[in-house]
Amino acid sequence: MKKTPLPILVTSLAVAAALLGDAMLYVVMPARPELWALSIFHVGILLSANRFIRFFTNPASSYLVRKLGVYTPFKWTLIASISVLVAYATSTSFILLLFARCIWGACWSVLRLVSQWIASDMSTDEDIGLNLATNASVIRVGSIGGAVFGGLLSDYIGYKVTFVIFAIFTLVSWVVWLRYCNRSLITRDHSHVENSPNFIRLLKDSDVFLLGVSGLAVGIVITGLMSASLGYFIRSKFGVEFSFIVVSITVTSFTGFMLGFKSFAEVFIGPLGGYVSDQLGRLKVLVFSVCIASFGLVLVGITDNVLFTTGMLLLTFVGGVLLSMQLLPLVGLIAEKHSRSEVFSVYNTFQDVGSALGPFIGLSLIDAEHLPYLYQSCSVLLVGMVLLVIIKFRNHFRPIST
Repeated sequence: MKKTPLPILVTSLAVAAALLGDAMLYVVMPARPELWALSIFHVGILLSANRFIRFFTNPASSYLVRKLGVYTPFKWTLIASISVLVAYATSTSFILLLFARCIWGACWSVLRLVSQWIASDMSTDEDIGLNLATNASVIRVGSIGGAVFGGLLSDYIGYKVTFVIFAIFTLVSWVVWLRYCNRSLITRDHSHVENSPNFIRLLKDSDVFLLGVSGLAVGIVITGLMSASLGYFIRSKFGVEFSFIVVSITVTSFTGFMLGFKSFAEVFIGPLGGYVSDQLGRLKVLVFSVCIASFGLVLVGITDNVLFTTGMLLLTFVGGVLLSMQLLPLVGLIAEKHSRSEVFSVYNTFQDVGSALGPFIGLSLIDAEHLPYLYQSCSVLLVGMVLLVIIKFRNHFRPIST
């Protein structure tokens, strides 16, 4: 297996550090909204706001990258993300928290696009799956830290101190990134894309549009709905504290561990899935992924047995991770025909809209007892999406290297 270039790794780790506070918020806020004096309705809005705003900030981030390169926007956006953590730790005002979530959405647009741009720019057809999957997987180290340690630390030292600790980690990552990713190393001449199709015109390309819709479906189900509604779902089924095997566990800690496992799968299973798809073709992995995810979604809410429910959640997250990792190489390959920053921006925006709809539907519109039916409906959505992708991109589902 080829080594991943250093700029990809260092950039991905910096984004992971910035993601710590956001991941923690998804664990603590739905399970303990009273800490911020919020209702569950307000929580649904807050956890969706950062994704809705990216409908505007994703195209803007693409423009910044095309005009300024990747160095300057990334450097200052990483610093801006620290101010968001300060707001999480110090404010109980819904308006201020909403503003902070919107700022984080803008930050994430730049951080994610730059990391994808660097990973794609330093890849060939033979390793694009591995490099893009590695980039996405390393970033999810932040989700592991934010979900697992954020949930645990908030129980023992308080959520405010935990956010401060995560802000320090982000600052350290900024210093390391400046040290190992200098301007000349990761800045390229962007003149060849100045006349490339813009965001709206790219939507007329059927390949780009279908990939965008695929990102929308994955965003709704895996990134949005399952991540945001998990604590709400578990609390309604098992209570604030319940017995798990031989120990007692709180809903906050359980939610943190489960979302941490999802991120753990993205870190370790994601790159393997990207590597296998590079070597053997993507069709088998794609079909396998959607089968696992759909099976888990159909069965996760049919029983009150905590062990069975946990097992179905694990299947759903593993399948969802593999599914999302199979779409990224297709986006990277299609992007070579257009502007890399613009195509990734389109895909990211569709995925963000889906990710924004997920928490809003799961927390603000659907009662907890109806969530199992919603999960089952989502399994049908994923299967239909994969069938369309297979039909449209069948020529891409072949071994890239031998």
